[in-house]
Parts: sequence; structure tokens; C-alpha cells
Amino acid sequence: MENIETISKNDLSALCLKTAYLLVNGGAETYRVEDTVERIGQSLGFEVKCYVTVTAIFIEINHQNFKFIKSRLGGTNLQMIDEINTMSRQLANKIISIDGFTRHINHLYKYKRTADFPFLLKAFGAGLVSMAPMLLFEMPLYYFLYCFVVGVIGYTISSYLSQLSMLPYADLFIAGFVIALSAIMLKRIGLVTQYHTIIIGAIMPLVPGVAITNAIRELVMRHALSSSVKFLDSLLVASSIGFGIATALIIF
Repeated sequence: MENIETISKNDLSALCLKTAYLLVNGGAETYRVEDTVERIGQSLGFEVKCYVTVTAIFIEINHQNFKFIKSRLGGTNLQMIDEINTMSRQLANKIISIDGFTRHINHLYKYKRTADFPFLLKAFGAGLVSMAPMLLFEMPLYYFLYCFVVGVIGYTISSYLSQLSMLPYADLFIAGFVIALSAIMLKRIGLVTQYHTIIIGAIMPLVPGVAITNAIRELVMRHALSSSVKFLDSLLVASSIGFGIATALIIF
């Protein structure tokens, strides 16, 4: 196993910046990012100080080597957060080497994502999530089927447009519009009587539930700035979906 002499301060600062950047873009809480990075430095025999905001990440090594990198909100990637947390614990426990950890972080930083799932599987999962509210409303079985279909359509449109459009939140507005329009059409052709339950179920895969939860946890940990920005971003996401639905209801 390698020892702490095999990595320089410059290499360590670059490694810590990349790790923090990936965690921030994965939607990790500020305190989790700072704690993970500082523990990585501690496990390698360095005193690392990390300060994270929603726009920048600052790293200090042994009170001398000081660097920063720009960051931004990048949605939610729980798989990314879990993978980095697992690797950092393995590094601290000497299960993996410094080189192995660095190669993995560089790979994640290059492609900005973990191993992805097939789109059909994600769309199927979105459909299942859309069906869940029907249990609360105790709706007939055929409502589950319609909610599954509309939820898959909404998720597909949002995912496809997010890759094409550079305009933030536009994909969510259009997805909300299409979901509401689909539910209204189901009612008009006589397949359902309560189209609003279809809308509520179908938007579930688009609702930023994890982001809102993380914002609350940030607030509890007294990271007011990060919490406010994440709350605002979640509000804009929810508002985009809501405006899309409202537009369809007003027009049709």
C-alpha cells in the first residue's frame, strides 16, 4: 500500500477540488462535501480545510497551498455521492491506494457522471413512481395504467428536451404542459373522470423532492446561503412544472 509521501500538495489540492466539485454537482449537502474532503486529506496525512459555496469551492493544504474552482448546481446524482463516499472511506481504511482513488475521481470528473442506466429502465421507473399517488387516492386499477403512461410520456419529454435546450426549466414547463394536456384528453374521451389525480401522479418523477430535503438539511446545519439557493432552485423547478400545467388548464 502507498504511503502519504506518494502525493504532493499540488496533486492533493487538485484531487480534493475535483472530489468536491463532483459532490456539489451531484447535489450533496455543503457540510457533507466539506467533511468528505477534509477526511480525505486527513487520511493522507495532510491538514485540509475546505469551504464550499454554491458558486465556488476553496481548498487549503497545511495553511499554505490555496486553490479554488467554480461550481454550480447540477441536479441530483445520489449514485455519484454514494460512490465517492464509499471510495473516501476505503481510502481512509487503506483498502484502496491513492493512485486507485485518483484514477477513479479523474474518470468521474472527465465524464461528469457515473455508470448510467438504460433510458427504458429509467422511464419504466418513472412510470412506477407516477402510479404511487393512486394508492393514496384509492383510485380504480385502470387509473394506475393511465398514470403510468402519462408519467412515462412526461419524463421522456423532460429528459429529451433537457439535452436539446440550453434554456433552464423550459423542459419542465413543456413536460408539465404535456402531462396536463394528456390528462385532459383522457377525461374528454371518457376514459377517466378525475383528471387532476392523473396530473398529480404523473408529475411525481419531475418534482425535486431530494433537492428540497437537502435544502432543509442545509438549513438545519446552519448553511443558510446554500440552503437559500437550493430552496430557490427547487422553487423554480416546481414553478416551471406548475406554470406548464396551469397553461394547459387555461387553454383547454
